Order: sequence, then C-alpha cells, then structure tokens
Amino acid sequence: MSRRRVAIVTGGGRGIGAAVCERLASDGFAVAVNYARSADAAAGVVARIEENGGEARAFEADIADPAQAERLTVAVAESLGPPSVLINNAGMNSAAAARRQSPDEWDRIIGVNLSGAFYCSHFVLPHMYELGWGRIVFVSSPSGGRRPAPAVSAYSAAKAGLVGMTRSLAQEVARRGITVNAVMPGYVATDITASAGDAAVESLERSWPRIPAESVASTVAFLVGDDAADVSGEEIGVWRGGPVSI
Repeated sequence: MSRRRVAIVTGGGRGIGAAVCERLASDGFAVAVNYARSADAAAGVVARIEENGGEARAFEADIADPAQAERLTVAVAESLGPPSVLINNAGMNSAAAARRQSPDEWDRIIGVNLSGAFYCSHFVLPHMYELGWGRIVFVSSPSGGRRPAPAVSAYSAAKAGLVGMTRSLAQEVARRGITVNAVMPGYVATDITASAGDAAVESLERSWPRIPAESVASTVAFLVGDDAADVSGEEIGVWRGGPVSI
C-alpha cells in the first residue's frame, strides 16, 4: 500500500463487520468502526485492533438518517483522514409475513440496509473522487435474489437493491479509479440470522454450510486491495455453494 488509507465499516461492532474491521486494520488501513447502538462491542473491536498494533476509532451514527451519515463521514475525515474505502455492512432484519409486517418495520429495514448504504456512499464518494482512488463494498445476501426465503420481504428487497446499486454505481465511477462490488455471505451466525427465530436458525443449520465471518472479511480484503483494481460491478458469493442436499 503506497499511502495510508482510511476505511469506514458500517455496523463494525459485531459479526461480519467486526471481522472486516480487524482484517482491514491488519492490512494497514486506519479503520472507522461505525455503530448505532453497540458502543461496548465497537470499543472492543477498537481495543483488539490497537492491541495488535493497528489504528481504529469508533464512531456512533445511525446511517439510516442521512444527517448522521454525513456527520459520520465528516468526523472520520477530520479524525483519521479522507475515507477511500467504504464497507456498507450495517444491516438488520425483522422476520414477518408481508401481511403482518408493519409499514414502520418495512421503512426501518429498508432504511438501514439500503438507504443507509446509499447515504454513506453519497457522502464518501467526493473524497474518493478527490483522491482518484476508492473502494466500495456492499454486503448483500442470498435473500436478495439468489435464494429468497419467505417472511423476509423487506430484507430481501433491500439486499436486492444493493445488488442493483452495485452494478449501476460501478459503471458511474469506472473511470475514476473507484471500484464497487458486493459480497454475498451465506450462513454466518450473527445477530441478524438469530433475529429470524429459532426455527429459521435450525433450518439454516441443517441446510447451509456455516461460513466463518473471517472468510467474508478475506473476500472484502481482496476487493479493496490493489489486486482487485479491475474487479467492479460484481456480486461475489461467500457461501461454499449454498444450500446442501446431502
């Protein structure tokens, strides 16, 4: 890496986000660990990174609010330097049949998973344009089109939207030294998968290979590195082939 680069990881306090923060820090990035509510978890990620000689700071922001997404970007730029890597990882789910899911729940799920990813990209892109280099990675899901499931309509719609944004934005910034990709983790045991309920988790355990969060982080690390300079507009599955039948 020819110069110090700054990475923002939304939802960086837990699960996949935490693994991505720690991997990018080990690769030499200064990491902004974003969180909305899990302050203690984010502080723990920062502490582990610093113990291993890396640089990281925690930043509170509910990225579903565009004003907070903007403040996050400004705070990171002032504290660590202009961000050139954005990992749109923050997500949430609330499993419910469409006839039972409230409009408020729909708005919140779309807001965190999809709108928040757009807001963060919108505010980080000017820094990337000025630097002439940037990497954006969206964390998608098999529910976003490859393997949709019942009772997660809002979550599926949001994750499918991330794939569409990936492909469109990649073309928009193709001549700017910026790449845009998505990763599609399979079954990773996180708070989001647990939120689907015990029955859904039991089904996942029976049908899907469990993927460690570190495997997703390794794929993200490749996509934000110089070796992936010509990889853009792609959705890369990290799911060991998906559901198994034997």
